[in-house]
Amino acid sequence: MIKLVLWAFFLLPWLSLFFLNNSALRRYMPVALFATVINTIMYQVAWTYDWWKYKETLFSWDKVAQTHTVYGVFLVGTIWIFYFTFRKFWIYIVVNLIVDCIYSFGFRALWKKLDITTSAGNLSPIEGILIMTIISITLYIYQMWQEGLIGVKKVT
Repeated sequence: MIKLVLWAFFLLPWLSLFFLNNSALRRYMPVALFATVINTIMYQVAWTYDWWKYKETLFSWDKVAQTHTVYGVFLVGTIWIFYFTFRKFWIYIVVNLIVDCIYSFGFRALWKKLDITTSAGNLSPIEGILIMTIISITLYIYQMWQEGLIGVKKVT
């Protein structure tokens, strides 16, 4: 049962991309990959500072940066959030806050209840939301830079 939940968190988001057009996928894949790098680093920090530990994972080698979240729902979720909200900053922030609250207060509690993560951990849901909000603003700035909306202008 637990493995099924983890596989669903990994595969279902990827299957959802069949409903996205190719140009949007190409446009937002760089920011999603950047989010994946940041999330991988954050998971390593979380492991080191005992914010949480995963007891159940998809593979034996993904104890630190879990495949089902970092390379599944987080990566694909970033693409969808940007697809629907980019260039509407306040909507982007509100959507991210809602998703972050669902993750922090819902899924983290579900992971503990299903015994996927340890019940111990010294990162509160509010601290998690703050970290995720800072990351989301960083991603928004990155996407603006990718599209040439900010940055150094060429002098000719």
